Amino acid sequence: MSILWTPVTGNDRAPSLQSLQQILRDPPGFVRALDDDHLLSRTEVVATTVPAEDSILLLGIGGSVLGTRALVDALVPSAGRLTVLDNIDPDGVDRIVSKLDMKRTTVLVISKSGSTAETSAQLLRIFEELKKAGVDPDEKIIAITDPQHGPLRAMVNSRGWRALDVPPDVGGRYSVMTAVGWLPATLCGIDIHAIRDGARAALADLRSADMSHSLVRWISGWAQHHAQRKTVVMFPYRDRLRTFGDWFAQLWAESLGKRHDLHGAEVWAGSTPMIARGVTDQHSLVQLFAEGPDDKQYLFLDAQIETADPPINPETATLHDDLAYLGGKSLGQLHAAEQSGTMAALSASGRPVSKMTLEKLDAQHLGALMLTWEMATLMAAAALQVDPFDQPGVEAGKAIAFAKMGREGWSEQAQSILAGAPVVAPAPPIPVG
Repeated sequence: MSILWTPVTGNDRAPSLQSLQQILRDPPGFVRALDDDHLLSRTEVVATTVPAEDSILLLGIGGSVLGTRALVDALVPSAGRLTVLDNIDPDGVDRIVSKLDMKRTTVLVISKSGSTAETSAQLLRIFEELKKAGVDPDEKIIAITDPQHGPLRAMVNSRGWRALDVPPDVGGRYSVMTAVGWLPATLCGIDIHAIRDGARAALADLRSADMSHSLVRWISGWAQHHAQRKTVVMFPYRDRLRTFGDWFAQLWAESLGKRHDLHGAEVWAGSTPMIARGVTDQHSLVQLFAEGPDDKQYLFLDAQIETADPPINPETATLHDDLAYLGGKSLGQLHAAEQSGTMAALSASGRPVSKMTLEKLDAQHLGALMLTWEMATLMAAAALQVDPFDQPGVEAGKAIAFAKMGREGWSEQAQSILAGAPVVAPAPPIPVG
């Protein structure tokens, strides 16, 4: 198993290596969870209770679903068993519900706190839909939440729902390699042991890292360029890795975007993730990337995939003289040529460009890739001297929303937040027609 990586290299790699070594000396919860054999086996037991003919409806938002989307889209992109409900747009909810046979649907509800407003609202709506379909909701719902606390755990205890634990020391955006990702993945036919094996292999590789290691080199280069280039553009060049980019975006943005540093000083730190799709966004964004502001770093992500890639019939290519050069060439050849051309064009414009290529797009490589980027995020947080595990900016927005919805105990906190907010004049209306 290997991930080929050609990173931009910083001049001083020692701080990156030191931060990696410090992280490994006192590993975070998501690393320790890789050794939780009980939770893995318990997940497999719960999976056997789900009828083979059932569709799977996953309720959640953010870190509760993004990892699952990345796993399923990468490894079983044609899987039609899983439906993810990750928003509360009533139109979208209605369209999803109308397509499901609720009598043959198992519902996975995922919320670490057990009180996430959006997930709670989804659950209440789907609970009613199950009752309308004439089935007992308690027989169809599986919860993944905190082992002891929160409203969702209380409902598990009072109603006898099947349940799995989110380890208390693992935050939502780092939880893909816990029951949060294990259960929906295994229900879609993914080998969760292989995912864990890949993550463990990547971890073992990091334990022996020195200053020549690709991750150490990339983080040192990222840190060197960060003052000028605060946006990281991830450019997945495989459709099956597009939602991996979405998972990375939440991980990177929520972990690094912080008003205060570890010492309490106001720093407004962060690095903005941007996901571009190869080759599609060559025709929408690369003009900006190559000739616009030099404020971005670029990471191309690819994977070797065994697939039919027949050459274009040379005779068909004679439909027009301008198409003749495509005769005998395949889509894969054009895809590779466009990727290398885009990288070369950005490099020629003086932009920092890196590339990661998975030797194979399978469960082991994806597990290794996810663990690598979780560790990269912690190393980047160390460089910025911010806490990668909290999210106070998100919590402030939740407090205001809870107060507006009349949730008890949140009014005072919301008023305090709003009292410190600047007064913003509304924009004038945009004329239509």
